[in-house]
Amino acid sequence: MLAQLLTLIDRVYSGVTTAQRLLAFWGPITDVPGLVGPLLAIASVLVLAMLTGVAVGSLATLIVAMMLLYVLLTDVFGVTIDLA
Repeated sequence: MLAQLLTLIDRVYSGVTTAQRLLAFWGPITDVPGLVGPLLAIASVLVLAMLTGVAVGSLATLIVAMMLLYVLLTDVFGVTIDLA
């Protein structure tokens, strides 16, 4: 009974250690002064919004390029594209 309890406690301790390592991975790398933390968070959100805009712009460019390619192939070169 005591051996099983010690094994259980050891497993719980290793699970807690693993969880702490995983949480530390997503945490900040170094400690920052009081005012820098919120400014860094705001800057991160702004960069995320900017990168989202770049991704949406790239997707729109891809769709326009594919539409122009379709028009070029069908109207200029006379290639028909049929989906059965």
